[in-house]
Amino acid sequence: MTEPSHTPKPLKKLCVLDLSQGIAGPYCGGLFAEYGARVIKVEPPAGDWMRPLGPGRGGNSASFLYYNRGKHSLALDLKAKGATDIVLELASRSDVVIENNRPGISDRLGFGFDAVRARQPRVIYVSVSGLGQTGPDANLPLTDTVAQARSGLMSVNRGRADIPAKIDTTIIDATTGLYAFQAATMALWGDPLQREARHLDISLLQSAAAIQGPKVMEYGILGAMPQKLNAPAGSFASADGYLAISLVREADWHAVCRVIGREDYITDPNLGSFALRAPHNHELTEAVEAVFRTASTAHWIERLQGAGVLVARINDYGDWMEDGQTAATNGAPVLPVTASDSAPVVRTPGQVPNGMLCPKIGEHSRAILSEAGLGNEAIEELIQSGAVKDTG
Repeated sequence: MTEPSHTPKPLKKLCVLDLSQGIAGPYCGGLFAEYGARVIKVEPPAGDWMRPLGPGRGGNSASFLYYNRGKHSLALDLKAKGATDIVLELASRSDVVIENNRPGISDRLGFGFDAVRARQPRVIYVSVSGLGQTGPDANLPLTDTVAQARSGLMSVNRGRADIPAKIDTTIIDATTGLYAFQAATMALWGDPLQREARHLDISLLQSAAAIQGPKVMEYGILGAMPQKLNAPAGSFASADGYLAISLVREADWHAVCRVIGREDYITDPNLGSFALRAPHNHELTEAVEAVFRTASTAHWIERLQGAGVLVARINDYGDWMEDGQTAATNGAPVLPVTASDSAPVVRTPGQVPNGMLCPKIGEHSRAILSEAGLGNEAIEELIQSGAVKDTG
């Protein structure tokens, strides 16, 4: 199927008020922007705390750039006099409002769901939190790492040392942003004149559990942690790198045994099935790897692929970007991310990439405040008091 020559903008008639910081909420807002919605990002005069967190471009971290491209920035102190009125006015003009304060904070600041619904009776109000809006731990802080731990994800990510370990990227934050966008767009579905306001409760912990649904179900069926799936599939060191092998059928394991010259494993009655091999996974992995260490990754991939085994070199990000398949599918084109900087931007599946720019702190403050009904004198007063930052 041929990709369209332009970036589809099916949400171009929508307005989204993004009050969130970090990753999960901003990613939800960023996806709205990518699909054409106008997204107003409200951040403190000092900027979203994610802006300086790590290397990037133009004083903004790569994470901030990636999740906030295409937005308009209003730098506003939400605790300043008159800030609540500004937020409510902007919310009254928005189809979606995204916030990620701890439960109850937005209510206390005056722009919780009930206050916004009173101004915009068809609003989709997205609350992104660590543990949800209710429950005994609702007010506890939660990070991606803690979400991986509490949800059980680390328990199945153990590695050779058999020690629970985190996935060293913000996978739960990103997944939560995707779930938030999915829930919000589905809530918008249908005739907007018939839509009623909805408050969506999207948490990192529930999102972390949702991507492990089959594993949780297995535990419920067995009453215990499932054994290693399709042993001894996994990663192996070679003479010059690493490769990963997937075993889907018994025939795949038999093919590996033939390639490495260990046909005795095929006939061993103690290793005759995935279930029987699971208790021996550690020693089998070590034995297979000892053979793989005798030759290069390229050597083994050629032989294993020739035998029909699903295998791949374990890439780093540079390897992936330089891969011919990545280039052929336009997987990470270098695009403008600020007015003066470009960087590789991973393409959202199903979308045509485009150079949406990440805003400077307060780049659109004056214009947004003017739209909210403030005159020049009132805007200038907010800027002079430090309640608003303007860099437009």
